[in-house]
Amino acid sequence: MSNLKALPGAQPSPTPLAVWADQGGTPYLVKQQPDGSTTFTPLESVLAQAQTPNTERVTTYRDSLNTVLIGIAAVLGMVLLGYGIGFLAGASGQRVVIVPRSPICDTQRSSFLFWSSEDKECH
Repeated sequence: MSNLKALPGAQPSPTPLAVWADQGGTPYLVKQQPDGSTTFTPLESVLAQAQTPNTERVTTYRDSLNTVLIGIAAVLGMVLLGYGIGFLAGASGQRVVIVPRSPICDTQRSSFLFWSSEDKECH
């Protein structure tokens, strides 16, 4: 007879798994099938199968998050690179000055008796 301890209020249920050893001392996992048959599997092979790690990770939400974070980091990096180039240019004594160019204008004057006109075309 087995000495099973159950939680208070829990109904004991028959377990379909057990560990038995033969006369040579080799342990076997005994499994009762739903049809009533019994299978004996060496315990070493069961433990070897149970210890194979599952290295496959299923994460679908991180792919889009990584894409967004990489995009933000790229934009921030480009902005900081621009500031860095400007800082280095200023530190080496170079100045960037934008001088507005005056437009090139053509003036055409015409007069007839007391009437005179002046046209400016700027490019």
